[in-house]
Amino acid sequence: MPLLGLYKEIVRRRYETTTRADEIHRIPCADGVRVAVKRFLPHANAERRRLPVLCVPGLGADSTNFDAPEPYGLAQWLAARGFDTWAIDLRGTGLSKLPYRRWVGVTFDDFVGLDLVAAVNHLCAKTGAPGVMMVGHSMGGLALYAMLARQEGARLRAGVTLGSPLGFPQGWEAMPLLKPLRGLGDIVPGLHVGPISQLLAPLALRFNGPSLRRFMVLDNVDTRMARRLMYRAVQSIPRGLMLQFREWIERDAFRSADGELDYRARLAGCALPVLVVGAPHDGLARLDAVRRALPLLPHARFLLAGRDEGLSTDYGHIDLLFGRRAHEEVFPRVAAYLEEHDALATPTRRLRVVGG
Repeated sequence: MPLLGLYKEIVRRRYETTTRADEIHRIPCADGVRVAVKRFLPHANAERRRLPVLCVPGLGADSTNFDAPEPYGLAQWLAARGFDTWAIDLRGTGLSKLPYRRWVGVTFDDFVGLDLVAAVNHLCAKTGAPGVMMVGHSMGGLALYAMLARQEGARLRAGVTLGSPLGFPQGWEAMPLLKPLRGLGDIVPGLHVGPISQLLAPLALRFNGPSLRRFMVLDNVDTRMARRLMYRAVQSIPRGLMLQFREWIERDAFRSADGELDYRARLAGCALPVLVVGAPHDGLARLDAVRRALPLLPHARFLLAGRDEGLSTDYGHIDLLFGRRAHEEVFPRVAAYLEEHDALATPTRRLRVVGG
């Protein structure tokens, strides 16, 4: 055990990163749970944008996916360009801790109907803005779609989804590493990948197998940065969420845990302007599944993150945030879309830092 403790400390010192957020807000949800949201204030020398931006991470991740060291943190990158940017730790992830018994039952629907509704209301209250723009990666983009389907997006003004599939037509080929574990949701409280990920961070990306290539283009990712993210960002997945994603994968579905609400069907006709971003080498969010949003959303626009659109390479799933040139190629296109749907406001005084 002393050797294991020493190993953990060595890995922590090598891969731990610290937040670059200016504030951390703990927001009460309707069921009493508090979720943490990091705030990245607009830089003083940037033109101040009117609408705040809420960044939502994907499955098994936390706000670190947007709060990474420079140049990869999209939240800080947007703040440098005048956006009041927030990144949420959904319940049971990151700083949004839950009692274990409560964590086990967390579902995607809790993220959408409780966490994000509370976060959007909080952002509007704190900034005085009439609405919010949202950027979601993978499951975070699905959460944006689900808010629209549940008619809880009244305060949303625009959105960006990065690698967010409306279903999984490829079945378990989307997540081949989890296929052997698909029955565990019936017998275990959750998939405890967070602690395991920390232990294995030094070994990450050393083997470029087919399963890994479904998530990223290895040559397009800074491997040291990826290991640091694996150490800090990877989160354990509760049973409720495991079972919901299992059903989506096996049935190519996108619906609530009780099966009552078909998010994909209810999305049809939603008028929110959304930039739908897909990547040619994304094996998790396959392009045909990502493009399913386009005929449903009359004001959607599609961006292919690849050579056909003038980018230096064809991106993968993780690359959309952490590709070597994502901050030069993907981030500016996201910002341009957000700017298009935002009216510049008169610069105001720097906001006061609030307590936790």
